[in-house]
Amino acid sequence: MILASRRIKNISSVETEIGSLEYVVPNMVVKELEKISMDDKKKALLKMH
Repeated sequence: MILASRRIKNISSVETEIGSLEYVVPNMVVKELEKISMDDKKKALLKMH
């Protein structure tokens, strides 16, 4: 949230400017990405046969 509310000129120095970061990805998002990934793999396998 801080990244959206405070201007950071150099993203590579963000931890120096605001402290350590913790990225949070909701389980729902992870599951959806896994589903999409599996769908893409299935499609690739079908194209090969």
